[in-house]
Amino acid sequence: MALRAILWALCLIAMAAFATWQLRGGHTGIDADILSLIGQENADPNGPQSDIATVRHLLANDGRQAIFMLSHSDRDTLETAATDFADRIAALDGTQAITLPGHNNDRFADLMALYSPHANSLLSPSDREELTDGNAETLYRRAIQNLYSPATTLSSQSLKQDPFALLPAFLSDLGAKLGTGNDVIAQGGQFYLPVMASLSPDLRSSGNDQRWVTGANAALQSITDATPGLSVAKTGQIFFAVAEASRAQSDVQRIAIIATIGILVMIGLVFYSPLPLFGALLVVGSGLLAGLAAVVAIFPAIHAIALVFGATMIGISVDYALHYLVLRSDAGSPVDRLRKIRPGLSLGLLTSVIGFGALSLSPTQLLSQIAVYSVAGLVAAYCSVLFLLPLIPARDVRPSSPILKLHDGLQAILGKTFAPIRVRLIASAAIIITLALSAFLIPGNNDIRQFGHGNDALISDAGKIADILGLGGSPVFIRIDGTNPQDRLETGEAVRDALTPLIADNRLGGMIGLSDLIPSITRQTENRDLVTTGLYDRFGTALSDQLPVTITAPDKAADYLIPDDNTARALPEIARLHSNGSDIIRLRNATDIDAISTALGDIENVTLINPPIAISNQFAAYRLWAWIALGGALCVAAILAVLRYGLSTGICVFAAPAGAILFAVLGGYAFGIAQSFFTTMALFLVFAIGADYVLFLAESRNGPHDDDTRLAVLLSLISSVLAFGLLATSSVPLVRDIGSVIAIGLIGAWFLAFWMTAPTKNNTQTQNQRGQE
Repeated sequence: MALRAILWALCLIAMAAFATWQLRGGHTGIDADILSLIGQENADPNGPQSDIATVRHLLANDGRQAIFMLSHSDRDTLETAATDFADRIAALDGTQAITLPGHNNDRFADLMALYSPHANSLLSPSDREELTDGNAETLYRRAIQNLYSPATTLSSQSLKQDPFALLPAFLSDLGAKLGTGNDVIAQGGQFYLPVMASLSPDLRSSGNDQRWVTGANAALQSITDATPGLSVAKTGQIFFAVAEASRAQSDVQRIAIIATIGILVMIGLVFYSPLPLFGALLVVGSGLLAGLAAVVAIFPAIHAIALVFGATMIGISVDYALHYLVLRSDAGSPVDRLRKIRPGLSLGLLTSVIGFGALSLSPTQLLSQIAVYSVAGLVAAYCSVLFLLPLIPARDVRPSSPILKLHDGLQAILGKTFAPIRVRLIASAAIIITLALSAFLIPGNNDIRQFGHGNDALISDAGKIADILGLGGSPVFIRIDGTNPQDRLETGEAVRDALTPLIADNRLGGMIGLSDLIPSITRQTENRDLVTTGLYDRFGTALSDQLPVTITAPDKAADYLIPDDNTARALPEIARLHSNGSDIIRLRNATDIDAISTALGDIENVTLINPPIAISNQFAAYRLWAWIALGGALCVAAILAVLRYGLSTGICVFAAPAGAILFAVLGGYAFGIAQSFFTTMALFLVFAIGADYVLFLAESRNGPHDDDTRLAVLLSLISSVLAFGLLATSSVPLVRDIGSVIAIGLIGAWFLAFWMTAPTKNNTQTQNQRGQE
């Protein structure tokens, strides 16, 4: 036994060293993005892209941008501060590029190099309308005015490629569509200036996002202190994610500390000895340690919610320790004591592994992480009970313990509820039928906006930036499908034509699609014809007389501008307007979704997607999957119970965890807790822990250590409700709902485990006998 204990202790030390190395060394990050919980299914790579996959792709790209808005009453002071601030942000590890109005000459040169050879193929909507309506003279006069303007930037090269100055109008219109805040904005006596940072793709996955946000906040504070009157605002997914992660980490520390102290106090009030406390800590610590080591070994990043949830392992793994520790010292040697509880522990572990194993089949990484954490933690706790606790001298429960007195009182009260096996079978049938009906009839609420805590300051900043700079805007977008890139571009142009009236009516603030950056070949051909017949044929000679260079009509056989790798390098915005073979049209301030849907009704291969709704629908589908998986786990548990205890007793034993699930569902509904995918998945934990309770009692039923087991189950209930009840105090709504549902369910699990396994009156051991023996 000592050799096994030494080997197991070495395993725990190795797991501790590995987990510390992974977390401290930055090899495993902590993720708090709610988006990372969805869209992990294995999809057909050759099939059409799902709405949720598009949402993930686009929001992931959006997550690589951070926007800062600086404002001051003096423009020169503002620009000086912004330049200083931009330099500080650019120096941060993880910043890929900085966009600052008036400081992007390289970007302008890149755009001119890309677009200038195709100037005669590119027309702004207003220029195209003028030419279509036969008002080419307006464009000719504009070219003459531009030629003699003191601020002209014309060169011999630009005059050859674009003598009618069509490209500046195209770029000006494109800048308005992009809404990227390319200039200082004056409003209400204040000047506003955006500083936009493009972040490295691996910033989040490398676990350095917290460091980058800390550096950005320090730069903001520094520039604010150095510039009196300067106001700042910021937005970006990285700020929300880091704020949520920090809040979750704080919850982890608080829940773990309070739960541990509470459980230790409880054990102290039972034994009045430090040895059982030490034994419980060994089991709890090994469970937490093994669970964490398993998660960091398998997953590149741990979700913050899984980390919070992992803290509740304290309330589960301590159950195994308690069942050994409450056995009286006169029950025999450590081996004899283990022999008494090993069947119950083993069955409890098997059932828990089945329950948590079902979580691992979840299409979300969060539940998979919780499953791995829980299974590894419970196995480690089980091993610690077998290998480590027998080395600790036994200590009896003190007869004067207040918790023992509470146990005796509860046993006396609940003993009056004993019922014949026939009544229990009827109750079991009622539980099963009601549970099935509840799964179908109780409505779900999977609104993604209810899961996160949110940050009031960041939400306020995001609103200000969207209102003043026009950045951020509506999350609604349009996906254009199709195998041919040119067909998609033509569809995008048709969408713009259909939605332009809504922009004029202020039902849509604006839109930007790939076809706005790169017109289709069909549109470019039409533009060349309009420019040739409307401008060059009519005004080419007159303009040529005013220029120092000879101009020629557009070559209709010239190459077209197409969305290739070269275009993508000059236009990084393409990444935000393309997703795995589909083109994207981003909408801004979409206030009338119904009107947009109606306008798009006759256009094929177009899908209007609202990310919050798409994500909520995905969680609704997950919730249906969860109920099916839970039903499967219950069926397996029923078969095992019948095989172990026979038909009648097996049904009653199975009905206890099923009833606990029903108790959690009805209790949560009564208290107004949203019936979401995650609260449904929490029922797996209610099932696993409730199964532990009833199996421990069923194995000791009518046996000499039955009363010890009942005390251990009560102590387990107290520790579990303490741990999961603390989850109900979390600042993260998702975690709070999960904790509340589990705490409610476990109370029902305890009562039903007692009631369904009540011993016969002839063999019932009174609590007074414990004190007399």
